[in-house]
Amino acid sequence: MSDTKSLLSRITAFRERLERTPSLVLDSDTADPALVVQNAARRALTPGWVSGALRQIAGGTTSPAAAVVPSQLVGRARRLFETARELVTEQRAITDDVFFVRLTNAAGADPDPLVVYHRQTVAATESTLRLAQSMPESAEQQLRVCDGLETMLTAVGDRLSITARSLDTRRKEWGRVERIARLLCDVQARRLVSVASFTELAEELLDEARRGVPLRFVAADAEPVARFVAAHSLTVAQVVARIAPHDFEWAGQATTAVAAALLMDVGMLTVPAAVVGKAAPLDAVELGAVEGHPAAGAAVLLEVMPELGPLADAVAMHHERLDGTGYPKAMTGDDVPSLARLLAVCDVYAAMVTDRPHRPALDPRAALTDTLLLAEQGQLDGDLAEHLLRLSFHPVGTVVELTDGRTAVVVSTHTGRVNVRATTRPVVAVLADAAGKVLPKAEFIDLAGADYGGVVRALGTAERRKLLAATHPDLCC
Repeated sequence: MSDTKSLLSRITAFRERLERTPSLVLDSDTADPALVVQNAARRALTPGWVSGALRQIAGGTTSPAAAVVPSQLVGRARRLFETARELVTEQRAITDDVFFVRLTNAAGADPDPLVVYHRQTVAATESTLRLAQSMPESAEQQLRVCDGLETMLTAVGDRLSITARSLDTRRKEWGRVERIARLLCDVQARRLVSVASFTELAEELLDEARRGVPLRFVAADAEPVARFVAAHSLTVAQVVARIAPHDFEWAGQATTAVAAALLMDVGMLTVPAAVVGKAAPLDAVELGAVEGHPAAGAAVLLEVMPELGPLADAVAMHHERLDGTGYPKAMTGDDVPSLARLLAVCDVYAAMVTDRPHRPALDPRAALTDTLLLAEQGQLDGDLAEHLLRLSFHPVGTVVELTDGRTAVVVSTHTGRVNVRATTRPVVAVLADAAGKVLPKAEFIDLAGADYGGVVRALGTAERRKLLAATHPDLCC
């Protein structure tokens, strides 16, 4: 039997099984196509349905006599059936992906936007396959059905591409977090760790910064502490990678600076998760445990990797402030080494732009402004803090609300320390109108060259999910 007939046979078998299973079958009297898709999407949100449905579609078997197949298929129909089979295979690969399964199992009552998006794609595929089952005998009528089938398959293919790309980004990001967490645990446990393990990752981050890869603000729950620390360290290291190459002192030692950012909070692994994740103000004992982490981290680094003397000094002082208000020794001015000053600036900014147990993440513009204000007040190094302007007030990838109410994502920025106004007016891709309706095609605008309009604010996670989860899940996490 040909591949086309084999696929049709499996589709027919799948339909028969659906009809024998009331919980998975649509009302046969439903005539509204919109309700058909809506009901399919609702069924797809049932836990475990996605994997089972795809296995039934792509892996079911039945006898040739059970299939309802036209005696002849036009070439276009055969090609579309082959495309459908390939898309189902892609869907199965995503559904069975280990990291996707992890996202699904961790979703709980608030499913990850990427998981919901994929389940809706599976539901759309089911509707498409049901259309394929209606292929008539007439060649002319087959071509008419093919018009609709091709449009639906193209949409499914586009959604699968978005899912696969987003999944790869998330997998890489969390792979790095777990990699850093393991390394920091090894250092804290006094196990032999090569400095190259950190410098190699530092080089990766520097390469991404040179290529203009969007800066992602990574956050993790306070338990386990190692993952929380690793996520913050990764965010700080990404910021350092975008600043150090532009500083006259650190341009030639950027790898060392980024590696220091990855290592600077190793001492936090000794702080209990209950303290790290506490939303209320810390008491004196808890505050002492937190304020002891720079010295503890420096001590363990010197013990495990004694060749990192100067770097360990910076780790010990990355919470010092130039006006003497920092800890653990309340050092001032030039007593704080340059690398510690650089880490302090990037650490403050990175902490503000990510969710913390005691507060949600700040708008990147507010975080940058507050960091510059701390520098103006004498707590942070002013020259190093001004390098943050290279990130712009709204870094690439930030979802923003424009002055006319439209929703957009920043795709490029005007960086530098001369024209501050330009850093507030990036190039954006408008995704939704003022009423929240997603546009069929993004509209690109350079706000720096526009006669009017600008960015009002960055959207929080909840707002991004509400507006864009159904079309741009990659911008919701």
